[in-house]
Amino acid sequence: MVFQQLPLWIRGAAFLLAMNAGMVNLLALTIGLHQSISHMTGNMSFLAIALQEGNWNKMLYLLLVMACFMLGTFYSGFILGKGTVRLSRRYGTPLVLVGIFILLCWWFLRFYPHYALLWAASAMGIQNAMISHYRGTIIRTTHLTGVLTDIGLALGYRARGIALDRRRMTLHLLIIFGFAVGGSCAISAYHMMGLNAFLLPVALSFFLSSLYWIAYFKGHR
Repeated sequence: MVFQQLPLWIRGAAFLLAMNAGMVNLLALTIGLHQSISHMTGNMSFLAIALQEGNWNKMLYLLLVMACFMLGTFYSGFILGKGTVRLSRRYGTPLVLVGIFILLCWWFLRFYPHYALLWAASAMGIQNAMISHYRGTIIRTTHLTGVLTDIGLALGYRARGIALDRRRMTLHLLIIFGFAVGGSCAISAYHMMGLNAFLLPVALSFFLSSLYWIAYFKGHR
């Protein structure tokens, strides 16, 4: 089983990154724009609707959202080289970029609310591509489609008498729980802080970056 020796730091990172994405995505939906920016499947469907209706402004905006998400994944690929998880890889830099991009989103929301979300889309692209694989298994932290698919498959295998990889299942459940906790925290923060609730994922991103650099330098003394 590829996950028999799943490190605790990977489980913790997956939970917190999913929590981060849950906060950002819910805030983007809550501020009234109803725009998903942590996953792109729905946006492609909305693009098809806009195309059918001849709504060129909506089409352009959705294309920009998807392009910015992909640009974020480009940044991760350029900085990290590969998506395979290992502590020696320098994740601190993309995590800082995630925080900076969400901070820019927060700053521009009051002036250009639609286009401010392009910064958040790029941030989610960076985060989603940061941790792509662990021992051949795909890991995503900004959306749950693949996670739910893997859980359903594992349960189907178990029904056939095939043993579950419990650590792998634990990782998937942590991602789901983290996304839900992030969304719950974000909606509560939004009611109390308004647009300033975007500062929560900013703080979490910088916090994760700081934790990473501490662990990285301790391991390379």
